Amino acid sequence: MTTVNEIKNPSKQIASKQTVSKQTIFLVIVGLSALSISLIYQPLPENFPQPWKYRFLSFWAHLFSKIGYLGEQVNLFDRIHVLRFLYYIAVGCFQVRDPQHHLKVYDRKILNISVRIYEPEEFAHEDKMPTIIHFHGGGWLLGCRETYDQVTYALANLTRALVISVEYRRVPEHYFPAALDDCTLITYELFRNAANYRIDVNRITLAGDSAGGNLALVITQSLLRDGFSPRAACLIYPALQFFDFTLPSYRLYLPRNILGVINEQNFLEVMSELTQSKIKVTRDVLFNNHTSAKDKKRLRPYVDAQKYLPISLPFDSDEEGDEDLIQNLSFLISPKMSPLLVSDEELSKLPPIILFTTEYDILRDEGFIFAERLKSLNKTLYHHHFPTTFHGAHLLIHGPISFNIAYEMIEHIARKIQENL
Repeated sequence: MTTVNEIKNPSKQIASKQTVSKQTIFLVIVGLSALSISLIYQPLPENFPQPWKYRFLSFWAHLFSKIGYLGEQVNLFDRIHVLRFLYYIAVGCFQVRDPQHHLKVYDRKILNISVRIYEPEEFAHEDKMPTIIHFHGGGWLLGCRETYDQVTYALANLTRALVISVEYRRVPEHYFPAALDDCTLITYELFRNAANYRIDVNRITLAGDSAGGNLALVITQSLLRDGFSPRAACLIYPALQFFDFTLPSYRLYLPRNILGVINEQNFLEVMSELTQSKIKVTRDVLFNNHTSAKDKKRLRPYVDAQKYLPISLPFDSDEEGDEDLIQNLSFLISPKMSPLLVSDEELSKLPPIILFTTEYDILRDEGFIFAERLKSLNKTLYHHHFPTTFHGAHLLIHGPISFNIAYEMIEHIARKIQENL
């Protein structure tokens, strides 16, 4: 019931309603902020670089990935193409071209495979240029020469070497070994006909990160078997084996959803897409049910966590795997997909290896096992571990999601390549 005072003082009534309205808005904002923080927050290691930027990046990447899955279920759009587009607008469209760097950048095709070439202008009249053949990462799925342009441009500028960035075929459009075939074809062409491309055949380094690091090492091993001599191989948190998914770094970091996309669901899907049959790979693979007991006994010495790592988990060499997975995923444990699964004799033939690993990474432990095996063979190895950063960090050099650590990583990588080129 309205009182006489309220009728006489309508301004008080309005002011009271405005106060309540402001309080409500404030509480809603606080509530939404608390909800957002609870959704975005994830525990990170001590001294993690720019932790809140990483948390926001991971949250939105994961959200778009989930939206993509839902859209795909109702046939609205292809999730992979959405992720590739988002990857491009977040990273690929922030390309740098500085005249003071004196780089000539152009695209061409070699044997009908697209490449991007970064040529220092001082080599305009040189017949033999030191060369880096670069294979991008992205899980055989997402990366391309556009999204890696920041990296390859920076490598060319800092090393003052010719950089050739290979645009290989990806899943799901093409299954294994399409990417390997493309990269092998390009690399062999450049080695066999180096003079035609003004390349110094004695100064060629293969480089790549993640899936690209895998390709770089597989092709390096192939070149050596065929009598070629790459100068070095630079491997940035490479994928080296698909044999043992019970390594501690898989158990620790696969549930952490690194960068919002390196998670169990996407990991299993990539393995499915790599197969010609497109078999649905289930969680059984994470318990090594894709390998037979015979293969477990044969290959375990090459990835022996108990021998090469300070911490290991139980490994049952007698457990028989799933017949369908063994049959359809046999390529995963071949040296063409798992270059760590080779003898010490073959590892001993490798050129100088430049290896970078990061702590926040499912691939951390296989990198350490590789390093320990090389050390035991007295091989020339430079191994640097970034203890507080994450898989994929070196990509984020420019743009709104850039990280300070990215350029530090690129400078370090370029310096070590230059020293060995």
